Amino acid sequence: MLERHLNFLKIASENIIRYKGRGIVVVLCLVAILFPFITAIAISQGVKSQSLLSVEEGADIYLTYDQYGKNSAVPLSFIKEVQGIEGILKVVPRVIGRSFIGNYLTVVAGMPTDALPPSLSLEKGRIFKEENEVIIGASLARALNLDIGHSFTLDINKSRILKVSGIFSSKSSIWSADLVFASFNDAAEIFRMPGQASDLLVYTRPGYNARIAEVLSALHEGDKTQPIIRVQTKDLVRQYFNKGFTMKEGIFTALYTVAFAIAIPALLVVSGFGMGERRREIGIIKAIGWQTSEIIEVVFIENLLLSLTAAPMALLISFIWIRLFNGFLIAQFFIAEIGILPAFPVPARYMPLPLFLSFAFALVLTMVGSMYSTWRSAVTAPAVTMK
Repeated sequence: MLERHLNFLKIASENIIRYKGRGIVVVLCLVAILFPFITAIAISQGVKSQSLLSVEEGADIYLTYDQYGKNSAVPLSFIKEVQGIEGILKVVPRVIGRSFIGNYLTVVAGMPTDALPPSLSLEKGRIFKEENEVIIGASLARALNLDIGHSFTLDINKSRILKVSGIFSSKSSIWSADLVFASFNDAAEIFRMPGQASDLLVYTRPGYNARIAEVLSALHEGDKTQPIIRVQTKDLVRQYFNKGFTMKEGIFTALYTVAFAIAIPALLVVSGFGMGERRREIGIIKAIGWQTSEIIEVVFIENLLLSLTAAPMALLISFIWIRLFNGFLIAQFFIAEIGILPAFPVPARYMPLPLFLSFAFALVLTMVGSMYSTWRSAVTAPAVTMK
């Protein structure tokens, strides 16, 4: 039995070589269909991985005031209310805001130097020490032609002249590509909100997170003169990220399923390339005693080999596309406001499941494109198919 199937494998391989024009066209069509799918999922997984890394490096609880269901600034005096709660290790104020530098939109983050993300890696210069000193992302520095010692202003507050003390690598995280880090006091002054933080980063002892979140949520309950406290735990932020990226991947997969369905008629035509000669061949082997099931098995093995060739080839081209062309035309669907050609290294993470799905899609497409015509030829009288 095994020898019989190995013979079918040999025959299928010989058929692909004999009809190499058809095989090449089918593989190229499959690669063209599978390549964007694999690339998009890899970019989505890469961005998701970096996002979750930033969550893990962040605080255990993010604390703000609630204003009409949105985050609102917190006065620094609120830190004293929070620090005394059992299980809290430290509370760090942070300022996060957006501003333009000319026509270039950037994010300004203000926090103490000891609270900077561990993944932040300086390419040159040093961390800010003096007033109005900042460090900026390498992509932002290149876009604005800034270097160590250069000065610039933000559109939101042009009266404050900022000086670049360091430039950090954009490879640490895509979110740092267009980021400006400043001291907390400088950032608060830039946005003209002295004495206030956009949020408080609360770090807790292991196992205290849930209980502290409940205590913080109940601090101003019953006091109508105090604003509502908005508490977001690390677990909640992680869920937001996972839900958002899962939704994006699901929408993309659904749209791509439609694209696969549209591609089926094209594969029907392509897979039938040279089928006149194949029909005559099927008639001959039927006349010498082959069964319909045996013919279909050989065609199935042909499709299997073509799919096993197309899926890894699409993966290889996808890898080259991201490394050499930085996700050109595809990354913008998963990373907002980056334009057609990203100015920073686009993260990508290749997982086994998309490759398996690509192989499965390729096999389904080739089977749909060839099985029916093969079956029709196999069940037709040999004298008819040999004409």
